[in-house]
Amino acid sequence: MSGKPKRSFGGPKHPVALGVLVIVAVGLIIGNVALVNASNAYVPWSEVDATVVGGPITPEAFLTTATVYLDDENGTAYYEDAFERSSTDCTTYTDEYGDTYEECWTDYWTEYECVADLDLRWTVNGTEYQAWEWSPVLFDEQPCLSVIENTFPNGTNLTISVDPNTPSSYQAFDLSIMTEFSEDHPNFRTGYRESTSLEYISANKAGLVSTCSMDAAVAYTFEDEVYVKDLWGGSPTTQGWGDSCMIQYVATFGPGAVVAVMVDPENPSDVSWEDPTTDPGDFIGTALCCSVIIFLVAFVLTGKGGTSRPKVFIGQNRYPGHHGYHHGHHHHRHSNRSRHRGSSNRRSRGGGRSSGGGGRRGGGGGRGGGRSGGGGRGRR
Repeated sequence: MSGKPKRSFGGPKHPVALGVLVIVAVGLIIGNVALVNASNAYVPWSEVDATVVGGPITPEAFLTTATVYLDDENGTAYYEDAFERSSTDCTTYTDEYGDTYEECWTDYWTEYECVADLDLRWTVNGTEYQAWEWSPVLFDEQPCLSVIENTFPNGTNLTISVDPNTPSSYQAFDLSIMTEFSEDHPNFRTGYRESTSLEYISANKAGLVSTCSMDAAVAYTFEDEVYVKDLWGGSPTTQGWGDSCMIQYVATFGPGAVVAVMVDPENPSDVSWEDPTTDPGDFIGTALCCSVIIFLVAFVLTGKGGTSRPKVFIGQNRYPGHHGYHHGHHHHRHSNRSRHRGSSNRRSRGGGRSSGGGGRRGGGGGRGGGRSGGGGRGRR
């Protein structure tokens, strides 16, 4: 007596599997409905015009020109440091037999850092002042000592800021100036900053790149009410290549300048340069696609693809399969292994310094003496 295999079709038959599928479906529906409701309730921040607050400020009163000094026996010195660097990365993968492998490789490179210890001289009201100042660091994959020498030769002019009341007090490469307090808003004023870095402008020379920004106090009106708030960070920025950007920046964003800010309509005292919120509706399409995929995966896992396991009946005897041949394959056991390979085309650092400058002598008259501090970088 013989019979044909009988197959049943449909979703999951087991009550637990069916319950899991229902829970997944209900959860996905609730999640998408909540996302739609959140999108409908979302209120973006409003853009309003604000006025930069602060008293009078004249950048020229703070900024002056300092000159790099170097002769055969004294002045600016140049340094090059080399550091050997390495980085090891690993990746793991599993083969078709379930064995896990790990492959590692190491890259090696030399990184060069070049810097100048500048002897700066500037004159205010007929009096010369002197100070030592480290230049920004130049990073390279190749030796760069000659580059830093070409960037700050003898006679190079740099913009620094000084205290008009104490001209010996200065700032170089990282400048900051502030307005006076505003008469209309006596507790608020705006500060301006300039930071400088080194970037290559040719194969043998680097140039100074200045970036200007501000920590602003702004006044704005929202729904007929006036607010004055401090905004720290995130302001508009401008750059200057080879020269200071401070004067032009203050001319653009000085006290009285009108700037666009974002205000929270539900709490107008909250203000920012950019809207920090995101519309949940931006994710509705992605959420719906993911929900369909998740439901299909759950359906397959709980319902075995919509079919139950075929049952075979031949006559009155059931053959579960233990009388047949068992086919299988041998699993090759592989132990984890690692492999390393090197590379010499990346950058690294370590090594000694070379100096292009001679010894230093203390300045006479109105000039300062030897350098103090120095950031821990020794001279040769």
